[in-house]
Amino acid sequence: AGLGSALHLLATLTEQGAGVPRDPVAATRLYGQAAERGVRAAQARYGLALLEGRGGPRDAVRGETWLRKAALAGDREAAALLGDVHARGGDLPPNYLEAALWYRRAAQAGHGGACRAMGLLCLTGAGLPRDVTEAARWFRQAAALGDARAGADLGNLLLAGTVSDDDRRELGRYFARAAEGGDPLAAYNFGVCLAEGLGMERDERAAVAWMLKAADGVVNAQYWYGRMLLDGRGCAPDPVAGRAWIARAATAGMADAQVALAQLRLTGRGGARDHAGAAALYRQAAAQGQVDAMFSLGALHGGGHDIPPDRLQAQHWFRMAAERGNALGQLMLGRYLLRGLAGTTDAPQARLWLERARAQGVPDAAAELARMGPAPGVGDAAAAGPG
Repeated sequence: AGLGSALHLLATLTEQGAGVPRDPVAATRLYGQAAERGVRAAQARYGLALLEGRGGPRDAVRGETWLRKAALAGDREAAALLGDVHARGGDLPPNYLEAALWYRRAAQAGHGGACRAMGLLCLTGAGLPRDVTEAARWFRQAAALGDARAGADLGNLLLAGTVSDDDRRELGRYFARAAEGGDPLAAYNFGVCLAEGLGMERDERAAVAWMLKAADGVVNAQYWYGRMLLDGRGCAPDPVAGRAWIARAATAGMADAQVALAQLRLTGRGGARDHAGAAALYRQAAAQGQVDAMFSLGALHGGGHDIPPDRLQAQHWFRMAAERGNALGQLMLGRYLLRGLAGTTDAPQARLWLERARAQGVPDAAAELARMGPAPGVGDAAAAGPG
């Protein structure tokens, strides 16, 4: 045992180049010698080296054999690595059932990363029945073991309302821990919690700072930071910088940012007016299913803007918005069909869309219907009374 431990120590020093020349080939050989002498940690390192082909030819079969030997002897790191091997696949397709077996062994031995992996398997239903509550339990356990990413995962579940939790202050705690660990997505979510007072006291000044930290890596943070600069939330208003950040998110393909930037181009806030550019952005967002963009395209093509009116296009986009439940789109489609603004009248269809808009509480739709009077046949039937 003494020689095995000494070989393991020398292998570690050789792998790291600590006090001796760094030599991956020699390190792998030394790990193998220590593994043969029953040193569990060396078995895990040797197995990993064989799997990855470090210090020699890759040998997946022997590598997994050594990892398995170490894991069965109680090495939680080896068990977690085996979980990774089966979850990733490689030479063979992923085997999530086998991955769950090894992750569970490692998790039960107190491996935080394996606890998080179990949570992800439960959340996605890969290899295990999908169970959000069980996923939250594993994320909570991983976070308690110091895995900041799991804290962010749990925070996301709480933020989405997919798991119940009486103490919403956990949101801030989990996101804060992950954010302080350098996770940009957690920094964004922590910023949202601070800005909206979710699970903590509202603090817009702190929210702006966290959004800025996240903005280089998270598109949603670019959009939020830009909006906060525009609105002066937690900072002095800065329309130029706000527009620039929203433009970054729009360029990255975020539909809401494309709509926001289009509106800024329409008004000229924070930069030049550009109605044609606004229309192009609305089209990009509409192609992603953004309903407000569809309505806005209808309004742009309807006239009164710095692009040529095209009422056929306007009616097309109002219809697209109306069919997706947009109340103002339903109102405008009803008006176009009632008045024949795109060239053709259709009173029955106009009534149908105006009634849908009225049902959503649009006062102008009720006024249009009142001017139209009762539907044909309704007034006659009412006048005739009961037969």
